[in-house]
Amino acid sequence: MSLPGQTIRFCTSADGARIGFATVGGGPPLVKAANWLNHLEFDWNSPVWRHWLRELGRDHTLVRYDERGCGLSDWSAGEMSVEAWVRDLEAVADALELERFPLLGISQGAPIAIAFAVRHPERVSHLVLYGGYLRGRLHRGLTPKEMEERELMIHMVRVGWGQDHPAFRQVFTTLFIPDADREQIDWFNELQRVSATPENAARMLEAFDRIDVRGIASQVRAPTLVLHAKGDLRVPFAEGRLIATTIPGARFVPLDSRNHLLLEGEPAWPRFLTTVREFLGVPAERSGVRLPLSPERRRQVEGLFDDVADLAPEERAAALSRASADDPGLRREVEALLADRDDAAMTSALAGLVSRVMRRREQEADDPGKTVGSYEIQEQLGSGGMGVVFRAMDRRLNRPVALKFLPASVGADAQLRQRFFQEAKAAASLDHSNICTIYGVEQAPDGRLFLVMPYYEGETLQGRIKRGPLPVAEALDYTRQLAAGLGHAHAAGIVHRDIKPANVAITRAGQVKILDFGIAKMADASLTRTGMVLGTLAYMSPEQAAGEKQVDHRTDLWALGVVLYEMLAGRRPFGQDTIAALFHAVQALDPVPLTQLRPEVSPALHHLIMRLLQKQRDQRHPDAAALLEALDALEPVRAV
Repeated sequence: MSLPGQTIRFCTSADGARIGFATVGGGPPLVKAANWLNHLEFDWNSPVWRHWLRELGRDHTLVRYDERGCGLSDWSAGEMSVEAWVRDLEAVADALELERFPLLGISQGAPIAIAFAVRHPERVSHLVLYGGYLRGRLHRGLTPKEMEERELMIHMVRVGWGQDHPAFRQVFTTLFIPDADREQIDWFNELQRVSATPENAARMLEAFDRIDVRGIASQVRAPTLVLHAKGDLRVPFAEGRLIATTIPGARFVPLDSRNHLLLEGEPAWPRFLTTVREFLGVPAERSGVRLPLSPERRRQVEGLFDDVADLAPEERAAALSRASADDPGLRREVEALLADRDDAAMTSALAGLVSRVMRRREQEADDPGKTVGSYEIQEQLGSGGMGVVFRAMDRRLNRPVALKFLPASVGADAQLRQRFFQEAKAAASLDHSNICTIYGVEQAPDGRLFLVMPYYEGETLQGRIKRGPLPVAEALDYTRQLAAGLGHAHAAGIVHRDIKPANVAITRAGQVKILDFGIAKMADASLTRTGMVLGTLAYMSPEQAAGEKQVDHRTDLWALGVVLYEMLAGRRPFGQDTIAALFHAVQALDPVPLTQLRPEVSPALHHLIMRLLQKQRDQRHPDAAALLEALDALEPVRAV
């Protein structure tokens, strides 16, 4: 069985387990120890692994294999232990008759690579370890809460791993690649489903947690390079540092990333490649690493790419030769972009767009300057995932305004910019006293888009809650105003998607203003790149947290229920402090009854809140109008 560019074969481990392995590329061998989870066929065209395979196979014959229990290897293999995994690696190396080679260990592949290097020092020329550890979780002195989380994760795998719905697998995806985009998230969710049975996946997790190679790591004699992402959510940065301090002479390289698996578009990826290639002795001119370009050089590369991308192969080669006769490096850069386009099966126009956005690597400054057009910037009011807000004076109309500057990537990407204008136009059409007005959308000289909105004297609901639980009457008043504003938006076919106290302003007159209509859908998409942080996931409905692509107005009603509970209790209904525990709570648990926290909350009000927080959307209030009717029915007890 084979795919273009790779050859897949099988060998037998010492205990009889069949192990699937693949080779790709050319040159001296580079062996990658298996890690969670792999599938030789499924990985080949994936947006999470294909850049690893392409780049690591550029100067080496990359050897990789599926771990026992998953992918194309034996799913019925009995033993799962460091000893068994080392024997599997031995079987692959022996099948290819490899005498001496560099060994790459990623995640739990790192301790396997270490154990192999200690057992076979004569066979390992270099050791490269990324995102790895010496000790599994059971050897890290877990607190009772961390132990509970570990057991919960394993239980979630056994219960929900094989389901068609990705909700349970989404937790693991968020830990592995929090900054992934939607395509990468969907692929990783699916990888986990097709790669292993729920029982095998749970057994692997339990076995990984028992790993401990601290006692032998100091015996490694091969030159060792250790790399680790500073913000790794799956394996703590301290575990990578422990490897480097234990293996004699190891070099340690921190990387600026939160991803357990480095993604192609992030700055840490080219640094990883450059560092590894230098360590393995690959000449820079042969490595194919594309380092960040100067603006002038980038214009040259992009201009030539646009000129030749749609030419026939013979015409393209001739045009490249003419244009780069005195500049071989220019040709290499353009050919690399063309290869990326072909690998991803993109059109030339889309490939040009992607290459320019990916290589821009812009640093988005928060400070737009003292003046922007007719607006005089006065102070920064706040910042978040979708921009920075400033108070300003509109000198034309002599009125205070709030300017929300969006990430520079929104203005730089023509397709994203068009989408934003469509969303903002729809939001600007909403005329309601409880929805923040949008005066307009403008573009700064540096290309950044910004919203122009009224400046409201007052505070956010988040700030109000920080001072303590609200009186019942005040909380219900704000809830009624929020429901009225949401009902108006829902009638226009607009779902907010990000209702939370930080997105609710309260004026000094006590009027509620819902903020961020028009960019909420874009913020929702952005969460797939930046990871669902706890502060946002806590307000997401079960269907939205699970990654459903189509959510309706009832997701806003769920979030409103969370906000109402928080206003009355002074804390969120789902306050777990880890992603896994919080996700599980949103999907499966009920909050502490408000009547236990606030005795003055009536049973009727408690019932209303619990209906808003129903896991199944069809069991919530059907719409905001129905919610307002239910709130009106509480009128006799509102002043309690």
